[in-house]
Amino acid sequence: MNRAHLRGIAKKALGWTVTAIAAGFFAERIIANASHMPRIAWGAAAVGVSIASVLLALLAIVLSGLIWQVLLKDQRVRRPLVDVEALFLVSQFGKYLPGNVGQFVGRVVLGRDIGIPVPVTLATMLTEVLWSIGTALGVSTLSLYLFLDHRTALLPPWLSTAGLCVCFVALLVVPWIGTTLIRHVFPGVVNKVFAGSELRPPGWGAALRVSALYVATYASMGLILSLQAQVFFGASPAPLLEVSGFFALAWLAGYLLPGAPAGIGVRESVMLLLFTPHYGESVALAIGITLRFATTLADALAFVLGWYWRFVSRRSERHRADISDEHD
Repeated sequence: MNRAHLRGIAKKALGWTVTAIAAGFFAERIIANASHMPRIAWGAAAVGVSIASVLLALLAIVLSGLIWQVLLKDQRVRRPLVDVEALFLVSQFGKYLPGNVGQFVGRVVLGRDIGIPVPVTLATMLTEVLWSIGTALGVSTLSLYLFLDHRTALLPPWLSTAGLCVCFVALLVVPWIGTTLIRHVFPGVVNKVFAGSELRPPGWGAALRVSALYVATYASMGLILSLQAQVFFGASPAPLLEVSGFFALAWLAGYLLPGAPAGIGVRESVMLLLFTPHYGESVALAIGITLRFATTLADALAFVLGWYWRFVSRRSERHRADISDEHD
């Protein structure tokens, strides 16, 4: 057994250990609060929020697929949006597999079916990872600074709205730096993995669109949490930036931890710590559960929708091919 294999086993073991600890912590808090966990008062408003939660979570997935389409076009690979979205929606369900990498493997395999070269898929996925981390750091850092312990009044005079925007943009530059470092520090790995293709950051236009779309996905998830907390459990309103930023940090923790399928346990534990000061521990626990239900249903719906789009697209291609053969 070589050293690399041992490192892989150790990494997975560490990931699963941390996941188990986080999930155990969250489960323990649920048990401790079981007697006074808030109940959902079912009515027209609660049913509407339930439906809206699933649709908003589905919107976040669709926006992520649109991000991939933007990056593919930036790499001069043009495919119909419906094909790209269908492939993305189907492959995303792979994140529930152990290791949290199934969605990436699935996209590489399915991408070849519609003629997307593997090196291009790998390059765009690397850009996605860097940009999603950069935008999550930007939104969450801004939220933590503004709202953690209600620090809004403690802003220094120089940190005006313009100053905050500059700090946020600075964090968005991190992906350019990361891509450049990978390309220059590990040229051999880049040449091997990307088959000699150029690994480059996207142009400014594509980068701005990608950043805006990622921020929109965090805002969609923050809106779900705000609606659920207020309508399901009667919590007081919180600024959308605060809720979205805290979610972005919780998502980032679950995303980066190896071995946590879809961030299960880790995301909810970080949300519990961040939202308890505002909502109280019981509501913070409850929205962690209701959000997980909504996102799981949205992932299943996305898979079905993506599979249907792929089926319709392939049937249309066969129909066009039959017509072409008849004309010949």
